[in-house]
Amino acid sequence: MTRDARTLMLIDVYALVYRAFFALPPLTAPDGQAVNAVYGFERMLNRMLADERPTHIVACFDAGIPRERLAAVPQYKANRPETPDDLLSQFPLVRRILDAYGIPIVEVEGEEADDVIATLAGRANRDGLRTIIVSGDLDLLQLVETHVTVVVTRRGISDLARYDEAAVRERFGLAPTQLPDYRGLKGDASDNLTGVPGVGEKTAAKLIAEYGSLDNLLDHAAGVTPKRVADLLSQYAEHARATRDVSTAKRDLPVALAWEQAEYKGGDPAARNAIFSELGFRSQLARLPGITTRSGGDGSRTTNEAVERPSDPASRGRDYAILEPAPIERAAASGEYRLASSAADALDALARARARREFSVTPLPELRSWRDAEPLAFAIATQPGSGAVIPAELALADSEVRAAFAGALADETSTKIVHGSKALDGWLAARGLRLAGVELDAQLAHALLQERVDPTLDETLEFAGAPTYVAVAKAQPAMDLFAAPSRLETAHASAADALLRASVALRARIEAANMSRLLREIEQPLAPVLAAMERAGFRLDLDELARIRAHLERVIGETSAAVYALAGGEFNINSPKALGEVLFEKLKLQHAGKTKTGYATGSDVLTPLAQQHEIAAKVLEFREVSKLKSTYVDALPALLDRQTGLLHTTLHQIGAATGRLSSSDPNLQNIPIRSAVGREIRRAFLAPTPGNVLLTADYSQIELRLFAHLSGDPNLIDAFVRGEDIHEFAARAVFGVSPGTEVSSEMRHRAKAVNFGILYGQGEVGLATSVGFSREEAREFIGAYFSRFPRVREYIDASLERARDDGYVTTLMGRRRLLPDLRSRNYTLRAAAERMAINAPLQGTAADLIKLAMVRVARALDERRTGARLVLQVHDELIADVPPPHVEDARSIMAEAMEHVMDLDVPLAVDVKVGPTWGET
Repeated sequence: MTRDARTLMLIDVYALVYRAFFALPPLTAPDGQAVNAVYGFERMLNRMLADERPTHIVACFDAGIPRERLAAVPQYKANRPETPDDLLSQFPLVRRILDAYGIPIVEVEGEEADDVIATLAGRANRDGLRTIIVSGDLDLLQLVETHVTVVVTRRGISDLARYDEAAVRERFGLAPTQLPDYRGLKGDASDNLTGVPGVGEKTAAKLIAEYGSLDNLLDHAAGVTPKRVADLLSQYAEHARATRDVSTAKRDLPVALAWEQAEYKGGDPAARNAIFSELGFRSQLARLPGITTRSGGDGSRTTNEAVERPSDPASRGRDYAILEPAPIERAAASGEYRLASSAADALDALARARARREFSVTPLPELRSWRDAEPLAFAIATQPGSGAVIPAELALADSEVRAAFAGALADETSTKIVHGSKALDGWLAARGLRLAGVELDAQLAHALLQERVDPTLDETLEFAGAPTYVAVAKAQPAMDLFAAPSRLETAHASAADALLRASVALRARIEAANMSRLLREIEQPLAPVLAAMERAGFRLDLDELARIRAHLERVIGETSAAVYALAGGEFNINSPKALGEVLFEKLKLQHAGKTKTGYATGSDVLTPLAQQHEIAAKVLEFREVSKLKSTYVDALPALLDRQTGLLHTTLHQIGAATGRLSSSDPNLQNIPIRSAVGREIRRAFLAPTPGNVLLTADYSQIELRLFAHLSGDPNLIDAFVRGEDIHEFAARAVFGVSPGTEVSSEMRHRAKAVNFGILYGQGEVGLATSVGFSREEAREFIGAYFSRFPRVREYIDASLERARDDGYVTTLMGRRRLLPDLRSRNYTLRAAAERMAINAPLQGTAADLIKLAMVRVARALDERRTGARLVLQVHDELIADVPPPHVEDARSIMAEAMEHVMDLDVPLAVDVKVGPTWGET
């Protein structure tokens, strides 16, 4: 068919609005209405209109979940949290924005936006239109074909990726039409689809590529190697087909829309003007006809001022983010950007950088891990408006330039501004280079200010209001840099220039938020420590894992047989629908009612049922053992690095809003310790250095000790100072047990529950539910507790009052946790925010404390030349790789550094253990 010049843009509205809501800080209109999602959506829409110039546009909305999907997989999307009130309230505004742009909205009752998009894309293809789909959802890549491309948001609202057929094949090794089959195998956690347990992304892609389709694969499952995968495919065949079916977009919805109705004519500027004025989007007003802007002294146009903080006393102290950061004015034209096309040019640029004593340096594309491939180039900027680009071939391969480059990076007297010092430090160290003198890590500053995990360079520059730049395509060979210096003027050099300019705003905002000490004393010095830990890794005892696998397979067989015997017949234990029918219809166990998706069969339901009927206990055991086998025992060997032979995790420095680290690929912080099987799995973890042992140093009751310090309660403080069992002490106080009289285990159990319940902001309902009290018992116990420890009650009340005024809470080191829901009209959201207001300062201070301890431990181990090194942190525990002759030195160093890391009213206690494996520590 001959293609005409028409281009249809299909917008997955909910995906983009949702992305904007969580990518941007809380923003409010002059009347107090939350508008961050509206603002971000409008910016994405405006950018796509400018970049793609569509002739036709349709905005597609979700209007329910199809019944046939829920019938096939009852748990489909059941894990989705309730939409926050502050997001829900913005959808009417998004509809008004679309109306002002003249963009029609299409939604089909009981259907998802993906299916509306698939239907319209198919019709457009038949009618000769080129189609561009804009979404944040990779599921829509299945629609890609010759005349259909998909643009998806990767991070934030400005980092976009375009997928045509070649890009899909490059990423997945599959054709777009094979992606539902691929999803049927690997599942999708975001939609609560589990796929085939034990089959990950790489295995799924390989199998679908080899067999062509899921059906053909399952028909020939017996011939698949290894045998464990063949067995899994046979066991979960129907589950995989069901997951595939619900993942396949429908293309035949009854959408009554003529292309003439979707023709884009620019909308109504006056209507956009009205809504932008109402919402306070002043920079958007500057784009509209008839809206004047202030002129700079040089005649240049500038955007309007940012929205002012509201004067309403109820909003006092809240962090009102600037909707559109004022752009940093260029001090010079891009003509001052230059390419170091020879060794002499590169040496000159590096000498200038060291002479200036402060410069920004950034690899492009930016590095995300020490294992990333070589970047195209390194950009350096020493003053606004200038920048030099050194191709990686020169910086790393030319011996003279490499020596100068290494000297500039390692020079302690010249300070550097970087973005992502952990990844950069690790990458350089893996290649024999060293990074020193980091004055500002812009990524960490941004993460602290916005509570973000690993923001990209683009996102940080946008957040700081620095000039944006155009990233060089990753596919561009490094040698092409010499042939296309003009591209560097708007890409590599401008990135370093923008980073240098952004540092001014970021420093000011960190200072204003009172987080300078946190950034300089904890987060920035911690980055190279984490980089070294990632590179250290663990050895795995594969023989031990094979033994555990055989044991687990026997346990799975025995527990499943026990479940079938108790149920009176075989059924799919992994199917919530089938399990619910057995438990609540066949066996008549007590349940909370049946919904349209079936009976609830989560652990919160089965755990109390296990006291009534053995089948519930056996199902819980089956689930735990199956998960441990698929998640760890089967998966870990496949994750060993081919070059090092070790298991490396990725540590996310600000992995949670509290400041705690998180671990991924694989998550080594989540291997269970309370179960016997979890402890067995830890026995397969060995020190990365052959012949060395593992040493663990674990803080004892760190959050309760911090709670005593922060509350200032003299009774709690005195108990810790005397070294008493804090739960037994609380039990004596609450139950009035005299000295010398034994505290029963039940008393201690209840006191422990209240100690931690109050720590986590639980009320009488939460405590009653978690411990098995009646509400009356819980109320009486909490009352008795507060009467014995009155300063605890005073601390909690004062903390909540201050948090409501400020809109955030802080740790002892100044880390902020924004809590806008403290003033939410939704009781559930408000109550959750109140619990966080009590607990976040404790968890956050604990995170600050152990991070500071890591910095000091790593430094002391290095200075004392013990040969020991940190390899992992698991919340309150540090794990080190130690040569046997230096065990006692390492033990002493770690205990000393950890116990004296902060000056508190209570002593810090550290439990140190040593063993040949992690499990034996």
